[in-house]
Amino acid sequence: MNRILVVGAGGALGCEIVRILRATGADVTATYRTPRQGISEKLNSLGAAAAQLDLADTAQSERLLKNADAVVFTPILSVAVAAANLMRDDQRAVFFSSNNVAIDPSAEVYTRLLKAEADLLAAAPQAIILRPTMIYGYPGDGNLSRLMKLMRRLPATPLPGAGKALQQPVYYKALARTAVAALLGKAGHPQLCAVAGPEPISQRALFLEVARAGRARTLIVPLPVMAFAPVFKLIEQLGLKLPISSAQLARTGLDKTPQAQHVILTETSLAAGLEALVRDIDASHNTGSLDDAAAGA
Repeated sequence: MNRILVVGAGGALGCEIVRILRATGADVTATYRTPRQGISEKLNSLGAAAAQLDLADTAQSERLLKNADAVVFTPILSVAVAAANLMRDDQRAVFFSSNNVAIDPSAEVYTRLLKAEADLLAAAPQAIILRPTMIYGYPGDGNLSRLMKLMRRLPATPLPGAGKALQQPVYYKALARTAVAALLGKAGHPQLCAVAGPEPISQRALFLEVARAGRARTLIVPLPVMAFAPVFKLIEQLGLKLPISSAQLARTGLDKTPQAQHVILTETSLAAGLEALVRDIDASHNTGSLDDAAAGA
């Protein structure tokens, strides 16, 4: 299993997976969907062969899959599942879903994702699905990175709900190591696993940890969810973007600990992950570089 295709290597998670695979000596082809300055050069500098790929391009997808012994798809499973029908039965692959499918299965987005999981397992016998909890750790992660940047700007930061619900964020580099281990591991690896950080933490404690790590002087203010949910929906209908969506707001009272028969707890502590995030945010600010694209870009 020396020829490995990483789809979605233009994002932080995919790029880290490429780096780890290259360190094992694997021959890696790394694809990105959206061209942007420096991405091809960055992947080439890691020793990978960079190529642009839109999974909607069936011919290009089939050609790249044909030349690979194994594949990692970092785009969310509802996007990547179409490629499953192009894979060989003996082709090992890792796909990413979401832990939220087990927390809020009635939501339309997660209903589609659950169907995609079932379709994938039927089409690709060697596929492994990872359901990560909240992914964080790079400057554009859209979760704790966004929260930290807001906290540094605002004198007060709203905390949706009572802050008692549990979270178990997973550091993106630890998730990348887990994905590579699953891809290169024994054939008996469970096909469906939840992946999380080592310990759960309450939402309020998480906000306090993010503020502390980011050296943000902000007051954490509880926000009654029921009172503000209609306002959030109205703002979204007007086409305005908020730091948290109305759907996310509605889930704030639910525990978001890993939900699956098989659970993988990664080793990177929240404190260590946040410390690394602060260094990267400060470095990107000082150099004027753009944030990383989303994990599956």
